[in-house]
Amino acid sequence: MFFSLNKKFIYTLALFFIFMAVIFVYTFYIVYGSKIQEEQKSTILRNQQYIELLYENINLRKDIRKFINASNTNIIDTDNLNTIRDERNIKEKQAELSLEQQRTTQMVQNYDERYKAITEGIRLVFASSFLIIFSMLLIGFLMRRLVLSPINKLAAVSRLVSLGDYDCRVDITKQRYFHDELDDLSHTFNQMLDNIQDSIQQIKDQKTFLQSIIDGIPDGIRVIDKDGNIIIANKEYYKQIGTNKNCIGQKCYFSSQGRKEPCSASMFTCPLREIMENNAPNVKVIQQFTNAPNRHLAINAAPLYINKEKNYIVEAIRDLSEDIRFSHQQKLSSLGFLATSVAHEMKNHLGSIRIIIEGLLEKFHKDPKDKSEEKKYLSLINDELNLCVEVPERLLKLAQFSTDMNQEINCTNVINDALSLLDYEAKRNGVEIEFIHPKKELYLIGSESDFKMALINLIQNAFKAMPNGGKLQIEIKQKRQNLEIKISDNGIGIPADKINRIFEPFYSEGNNSARSQGTGLGLSIVKSIIENFHANISVRSKEKEGTCFTLNFPILTKK
Repeated sequence: MFFSLNKKFIYTLALFFIFMAVIFVYTFYIVYGSKIQEEQKSTILRNQQYIELLYENINLRKDIRKFINASNTNIIDTDNLNTIRDERNIKEKQAELSLEQQRTTQMVQNYDERYKAITEGIRLVFASSFLIIFSMLLIGFLMRRLVLSPINKLAAVSRLVSLGDYDCRVDITKQRYFHDELDDLSHTFNQMLDNIQDSIQQIKDQKTFLQSIIDGIPDGIRVIDKDGNIIIANKEYYKQIGTNKNCIGQKCYFSSQGRKEPCSASMFTCPLREIMENNAPNVKVIQQFTNAPNRHLAINAAPLYINKEKNYIVEAIRDLSEDIRFSHQQKLSSLGFLATSVAHEMKNHLGSIRIIIEGLLEKFHKDPKDKSEEKKYLSLINDELNLCVEVPERLLKLAQFSTDMNQEINCTNVINDALSLLDYEAKRNGVEIEFIHPKKELYLIGSESDFKMALINLIQNAFKAMPNGGKLQIEIKQKRQNLEIKISDNGIGIPADKINRIFEPFYSEGNNSARSQGTGLGLSIVKSIIENFHANISVRSKEKEGTCFTLNFPILTKK
């Protein structure tokens, strides 16, 4: 229970005053009470003497009366008359009367002295009370001025510091000739606050520096304690979980998976559980966060030792979309280099042949009426040469990496270009291609080269699924405001337990599968491209019957 110093001093002085008053009253009673008792005793003694005198007086009167009566009867003799007239007896009586008068006078004086003593005692009580009250006020003022006021200042500043205000200081009067212990305490307290504020500022600077360092890391970084609480996270991690809200102090499974309880072991490998419980040196897993279930994130986790105790783990989270995009760019770059080389060589040789053919045709065109078989064949050769020159031009157009995502794409023309590029590969694998499309031209908005790359990947994937030949069907149709593209094959199909993982980066179905040839990034690249079009891709497959990929794009109405 809080009890202020002010009350303590006031109550202490009050008790001291009561104690002094009791001592004074007791002393007054001892000193003056004894005098009053002596006076009472002397009064009682005088009263007794007075009563005795009265008795003697009465007896004397009785004797005189008897004497008078005896004188009347002549009974009084000479001896009795001498006794009555004895002067010595009369003097004794007079002495007794004088003594009684003195005692009476002394009694009056004693009463006067007692009255004066009481009066002096009352005056002494009032004077002592005044002095004690004055002393209490003076001591209280000095205590408040010299002790309570500095202590109250210290208490007020301490209260502000406990609330987090480290800028406040104890007000110290600088121009003082005499310093006491409380002044030194206040000065030391201010120095302590200065040191604390400097230390806090250094900690804040170090924390800001550390946060700037981890924010500069391109991968998502988060540090988790053994209870699953997030201690540190960088900006890239906030992008990966799709929020700008502070997640420090949240549970890791709530921040990334949106769960209110820890993830079960059947869902996926938990790096925290593997490191803390199973003592794994490091863990590498691929997970999907709740805000982007179609995006795959590679998590590399390792224990973090502080004071030789494993209380934390640090996770580096990389978005594999960047690797997929880089692989896509590498493919385009390789294809561009190949297309440039092929186009250069083919154009040089085909150009020379076309010049020769055109020179021969000029001779036949001089005679328009000439309809010889040589002229007909030369015209056919010239037309085929022109088509051959268009092939490297289409390769160059496909290899161009365009960052323009607002191109108008004619779906029918782009699919025809992709099929013409893959026509030789289809014939070599014994694949029959059927392209079903409406007469109306349908347009998309996006990057034409990316759209071609996605189609080529899906078509080539279908070729791999039909190693012994088969039928590939491509169908385009409009569904309200969406454009649907279906790519179907009658190949080996995909097992039901693996169909949900085919879009994962670097995933392959096994060494015995025809689809396993390659880097395992083809379908991941396709999915990344389709998502950039704000579209979606789905798959339906059955083993030994075939697979169908369905693409749904928002359509552009061409005026």
